[in-house]
Amino acid sequence: MLQIIYDIIGIGIGPFNLGLAALADEIPSLNCLFVDQNTDFDWHPGLMLNNARLQVPFYADLVTLANPCSKYSYLAFLKSKQRLFRFAIHEHYFPTRKEYNAYCRWVASQLPSLQFGKTCTGIFYSEKRQCYGVQLRDNLTRNTGCYWAKHIVIGTGTVPSIPVGAKSIEHPLLFHSGTYLKHKEELLLQNDITVIGSGQSAAEIFNDLLDCNKADTKLNWFTRSERFFPMEYSKLTLEMTSPDYIDYFFGLSERQKMATLKNQPVLYRAINFSLINEIYDKLYLKDLDEPAQSKNIGIYTSCELQKIFLTDDKRFDLQFMHKGKESTFNQSTGAVILATGYKNMIPDFVNGIHDCILWDAKGFYDVQKDYNVGVKDKTIFVQNSDLHTHGFNSADLGMGPYRNAVILNSILKKEYFTMEKNIAFQQFGLPSIL
Repeated sequence: MLQIIYDIIGIGIGPFNLGLAALADEIPSLNCLFVDQNTDFDWHPGLMLNNARLQVPFYADLVTLANPCSKYSYLAFLKSKQRLFRFAIHEHYFPTRKEYNAYCRWVASQLPSLQFGKTCTGIFYSEKRQCYGVQLRDNLTRNTGCYWAKHIVIGTGTVPSIPVGAKSIEHPLLFHSGTYLKHKEELLLQNDITVIGSGQSAAEIFNDLLDCNKADTKLNWFTRSERFFPMEYSKLTLEMTSPDYIDYFFGLSERQKMATLKNQPVLYRAINFSLINEIYDKLYLKDLDEPAQSKNIGIYTSCELQKIFLTDDKRFDLQFMHKGKESTFNQSTGAVILATGYKNMIPDFVNGIHDCILWDAKGFYDVQKDYNVGVKDKTIFVQNSDLHTHGFNSADLGMGPYRNAVILNSILKKEYFTMEKNIAFQQFGLPSIL
């Protein structure tokens, strides 16, 4: 029996590869398969707080900025749920995280190219077939099989970034923010809780704990940043979330790219301005109405976590360095939430095609302008692994459709999707007219 050779096999079904599958579904010439080891699509379930919102607007969905006529748009989702008028009247640019997750699950339910519950165990290249063999294991039956593809798109996402001092400690009350809701019930039984981190997740968790901590519970928030940076949303800054800026950034030297990223935390790792205000309002009212409880709440900047010790009484002793005072201090706590972000990881399944992939001197993917990392003619692509080559837009949900359009154009070897260019009023590179 002749085996199918897919045009694309996508490994990992997060928002980016889901968006790629949705765009590809409306291209008749493409035969695709997307696989994920999870049983279904569920985006950051451990942070699905009731009032948490996206940091991108509703039109920055899976498809609209590449194909506004797609049947998989967010507005099409609202229409199908008979909620379009309510959404319009609500007049809120930024959907809740729960709404976005429901939207993605709605898209996923309609795509025949998706297969959940399948783990990629390896990839190899067949010179005879001139394509890639993708080895998959069915997590339910444990059966394995080999699937063939002309192109591979790796979208396995990022993994929690855990401070070195915490990696060797196994304790249910020391955990990454991504599993917050799983631990919340036990967390609320503690007499003191510490949140570590400076981004949106840290702020959302601290804000949630403000609503439910007891009067005698100590709640502390530490960040190594010198202040709590709000996300930059001015219009000229938003012009940087564009193909124009990606092209500019890609053309910089490696040294200049690293220096530029170092100065851009407010563009992609900061906190919603409205959330900062909401936290402040709650602190203000607690100080008025419950001054004793207010004294049990602490917020500390410029404090870098250096070590974590588990004491004999199963508490945590945290050692910090105050970056301004250049002095260390210790903090005792009963629970630690590490809102310390995520990092890229090279999956083990690429070992079999290591020589087929472009690598840079630091061992990262050497991502080309069209997101290709394949030594052979544009056959391996990556999602959200291009921060060091394409800039801060790498993890931006709103720029996912642009990257997917570029990938599909490259695979199709034609401009199937026409992306807008020269959208910015400002010019990021050298002036064209001096």
